[in-house]
Amino acid sequence: MSGSTTGPALRALREQSGLTARQVAARAGVSESYLSRVENGRVIAEAAWIGNVAAAIAAAILEAAAAPQRVAVAS
Repeated sequence: MSGSTTGPALRALREQSGLTARQVAARAGVSESYLSRVENGRVIAEAAWIGNVAAAIAAAILEAAAAPQRVAVAS
């Protein structure tokens, strides 16, 4: 196995986005167990698979950014 950093980078991006592996797997239409193996560096995924997962994370980030924010106003 090569020293690919793609899996750990995907995990870092997912965690920084506040998403669980289950959420990303569901959004990307991939297996949660396979996502875990990729993130842990046990397998190296194909570029198209990585693209699907990255797009799912990006879509979740964009949705969160576009959601109306509630601001508490002190009385």
